Amino acid sequence: MVDYAELMSFLSVPRPNGSAAEVATGRALFTWLTTRGIPCRVHAFRLYPYFFEAVGLWLILSRTLLAAAVWLRWGSPALAIALAGLAGGTLDWMFGIPLVTWPGACRGENLIVELDPAATGREPAKQEIVISAHYDSKTELLDHRRRAFFVRLLPLGMVLTLLVGLLGLADGLLAASSPGWANAAFVASIVLSLPLLFLAWGLGLNLALGRLVQPSSGAVDNGAACAVLAGLAERLNREDASLGRTAVTLAFFTGEEANLQGSRVYAVSRDWRLPVVAVNLELLGQDGGYVTWERDAMGFRAMPTAAGVNTALAAAVQEVTGQLPQPAGSINSDGASFLAQGIPTAVLGTRDQELGLGGMHRPSDTLGRVITARLPEAVEILARFVQHIDAEG
Repeated sequence: MVDYAELMSFLSVPRPNGSAAEVATGRALFTWLTTRGIPCRVHAFRLYPYFFEAVGLWLILSRTLLAAAVWLRWGSPALAIALAGLAGGTLDWMFGIPLVTWPGACRGENLIVELDPAATGREPAKQEIVISAHYDSKTELLDHRRRAFFVRLLPLGMVLTLLVGLLGLADGLLAASSPGWANAAFVASIVLSLPLLFLAWGLGLNLALGRLVQPSSGAVDNGAACAVLAGLAERLNREDASLGRTAVTLAFFTGEEANLQGSRVYAVSRDWRLPVVAVNLELLGQDGGYVTWERDAMGFRAMPTAAGVNTALAAAVQEVTGQLPQPAGSINSDGASFLAQGIPTAVLGTRDQELGLGGMHRPSDTLGRVITARLPEAVEILARFVQHIDAEG
């Protein structure tokens, strides 16, 4: 029997990326798995743990410098500052190039459990299922849903940055030949720099200062999902005959709260030789109903989750609970790393009856929100999902 209270004892402590607590949590998970005879390996990668803190500071400093450049009428340097400001953060966030997020780089460790029928002498697997969750946590000044206000305005902020830089350039170029037009460009740059500063400081402070406030325990996001994944690993390893013709990979990712770094590296580095489907787990164990998200986002790219995988998950949820999961909107999770590789992926979670899908990345994410007795229910749902995919494969 799995002691879920034991699992949650080390999956409900603050464990931000790059911290000693994050390393200790990974080691505790590894020890828990291996002492039960569950095959587990470490997938190491280069982790940039202060990713969002660095991006937040860059937003504040670069946009403030840009505003100073146009206010003080520096002329052409304003455009160079704007372009540099856009490059830093955008290249990091969209393409994984650590232009401004490199400080503090360290070793990150995903934990990978691989259960293959061929390992027990049966025929080689004909398909693969990947089920994942992340064990790192994060704290921000704003609830992650309130933060979405600033995230949705990021494209506007990028446009404003470029416009302010161009107006600063125009001001400098026209100063001698057309002072009237230069003054118009100067006034326009001042006007546009004000909302730009609001957006840059609002999002920047939220990202940069999270580690300085009362931390989230990460019990819901995403400790409970890791406990479920560990319970599923114990069950499938114990009942290995149930795997049939399907290889099952269970991935405990770190770096999710730092731009999906762990899952991105894993998904890109894998040789996907078999047909594969993926399920990512988020926000499990709450007191409300199950949900499946309709879209998962990576940067500005929001990708639809796989209808077929959602249908199979819904069937398993209904078998166990008697109710279908409800569709949710968009999420930004490790599932996006698989979708970006063309892998059919779904994301499964639960609602809180009072807070819905909110209250994450804040002190409100506590162990008290996790109904430990519901975690075996989620294991049963996933076990049935695996059985259904195996039977249909």
